[in-house]
Amino acid sequence: MDASRILQPVLAMVFLHAAVWIWMTVTRGRAMSRAGIPLQDGKHTSELQRLPDPARQVADNYNHLFELPTLFYALVFYIWAMGHADPLHVYCAWGFFGSRVVHSIVQGTINIVAVRFPIFALGWVLILIMAIRELV
Repeated sequence: MDASRILQPVLAMVFLHAAVWIWMTVTRGRAMSRAGIPLQDGKHTSELQRLPDPARQVADNYNHLFELPTLFYALVFYIWAMGHADPLHVYCAWGFFGSRVVHSIVQGTINIVAVRFPIFALGWVLILIMAIRELV
């Protein structure tokens, strides 16, 4: 197996970040325009709390993509650098990416925590599987 295959989900995550950034920019821009909020009032995120939920949900998700995924990136690069990439690691990495896509869609649309949390937890489980395999 080509060890670089473990890096493909990292690249996919970059495109997920880009997609959510575009989604956030469009959603937030429209909401600010409709609410008559000048662009300059967005200099502090606290000012944006008066935006409707859909605009805030997508922005929250964008920020969440800089939390748990950073651990994923570090772990994937560690696995790759150590030469330990194998099919199970690659499946877990793609599974993590998939969990983040679904999490983004749920948080940016219906935002039901009872739906969102198990998806988030699945991503954590996949990271833990990869990390524990590195310990063994």
